[in-house]
Amino acid sequence: MQKTTIMILAIFMALWVMGCANNSSTTTSTGQIIEEVTVTEAYNLIQDNSDKAAFFILDVRTPSEFASGHIEGSILIDFNASNFRTEVDKLDKSKRYLVYCRTSNRSGQAVSIMKDLGFKEVYDVDGGIVAWEAAGLPIVT
Repeated sequence: MQKTTIMILAIFMALWVMGCANNSSTTTSTGQIIEEVTVTEAYNLIQDNSDKAAFFILDVRTPSEFASGHIEGSILIDFNASNFRTEVDKLDKSKRYLVYCRTSNRSGQAVSIMKDLGFKEVYDVDGGIVAWEAAGLPIVT
């Protein structure tokens, strides 16, 4: 009996640790998909969805940062603007969004807001455009 209890506890602990280690992806109880992705995964998402009207790339940097170079096809909503939440709330929540900023600080906060607003599917680019460029991925000015 004692061996069985210890084994069950060990299995439970292993499953719990595995769950904690993979906390970058979340499917909420309401079915939302909120996930942090690498720049390679982000690039693949863009390629896989390039012809889909239900996919948007959202840049949450400032207008001057955006002008200095951004991912092709991205739309700008400045996270630092006082109306950021209002502007994001106007977007279609049933669509799929890839969100990035400079290093993923602002985009992480933006994704949290989008989650609270009820967006269905949101991906945050880990490392932002800095990691994107470091990987040699294309930007446009």
